[in-house]
Amino acid sequence: MSLHLRYAAISDRGVVRQGNQDSVYAGSHFIAVADGMGGMAAGDLASAIVINTVARLDVPPPEESVADELADTVAEANRAIRRLVADDPDKEGMGTTLTALWFDGEWFNMVHIGDSRAYRMRDGAFEQITVDDTYVQMLVDEGRITAEEAERHPQRSLLLRALGASEVEPAFQTLKGVPGDRLLLCSDGLTGPVSDADIALALQSAATPIEAVESLVGQALEAGAPDNVTVLIADVVEGDPGEQAPIIAGAAADARLAESDTAVLPAIKRGDPAEADEEAESDGEAEPKGKRRGGRVWRTVLACLIVLVLAAGGGLWWVRTHYFIGVSDSGNISVFRGMPVEVAGVEAAWLEIESSRAAEDAVDDVQDDLDEGITADSIEDAESELAELTDAAATNEHLVPLCSSGDSSTDTQPAATADCRES
Repeated sequence: MSLHLRYAAISDRGVVRQGNQDSVYAGSHFIAVADGMGGMAAGDLASAIVINTVARLDVPPPEESVADELADTVAEANRAIRRLVADDPDKEGMGTTLTALWFDGEWFNMVHIGDSRAYRMRDGAFEQITVDDTYVQMLVDEGRITAEEAERHPQRSLLLRALGASEVEPAFQTLKGVPGDRLLLCSDGLTGPVSDADIALALQSAATPIEAVESLVGQALEAGAPDNVTVLIADVVEGDPGEQAPIIAGAAADARLAESDTAVLPAIKRGDPAEADEEAESDGEAEPKGKRRGGRVWRTVLACLIVLVLAAGGGLWWVRTHYFIGVSDSGNISVFRGMPVEVAGVEAAWLEIESSRAAEDAVDDVQDDLDEGITADSIEDAESELAELTDAAATNEHLVPLCSSGDSSTDTQPAATADCRES
């Protein structure tokens, strides 16, 4: 039994933003949402390049090597972004999320990178089927904060992975389509102002995809829509849905961006994917068909994305206005500016104040906290915390107790042990 998609999509710039950096494509076999980032570094161009590149997959997938074909096309889109950056260094920092599904009439092959999301409503059950590539999601995965705390965290939009980096490793998975499934792809312009409960209610109550899309976009706008809002809904149906024109909206539909003189887009618009591949290979960056880069864990990608975030300006401000207490290279309790992470030799922190108190003087619990990084809201709070941790008072509960001075009637004094420290 071959299934079909009945779809609808809207991309709105929102209430606050002057332009739209989101892009969306919906077709009978392929649906995708991309959320560009980079501000003046052309996030709108990044999302437009990716959507115009991957949209050519809106055909029945091949019987074999579907995952490889999908991975190759995403890699090609990433190379197109990197070429633009090489040609125009002012665009360094441009990038985009991508959440897309390629449908063969029974199975969905999904690719995901960034914090745009995919949800599924099946038999009344609502679930998120993507995992955000964000700093707060990493904290949730490590058990450092709860999912509820992540929703309110001031850095909830800080991305760890996105297209546009020199090396990317999207997540891939396969999902079986079931008649009656309702799929939602969206940018964080929806999931920020609209709760999961309200999203689920809209999906459950709307009779058609267009009704659901209009309801969700309307809710985001009523909530203030501080970001661009892009919503795509596709129903899995048994019967022929009838004639449906492909939908391309947002930055990808902007004529100025669609006619960009990148090496990939003109060839795609002429219907010549082979020429696009030749252009990519001429840059010496092409990967062999069917071969995906492997062996890179998320921390390597994090290192690349930290550089992207710093280059984007906003990330640099965020890093340089946050502080934590940690351990210096010389082993002393110290104040750092930035993030308590070091990945593949790349540090996102700078030493501000180094005390003379060795970290090994601290009790075990404090040493564990120092290894993770004790965050502070300001430099003043960091200095106060440092003073408390390193206070030489004998009663400082953060430090191992002072060694006994011994009996004054004798000439001997106990040596310091692992259970005490010398004054």
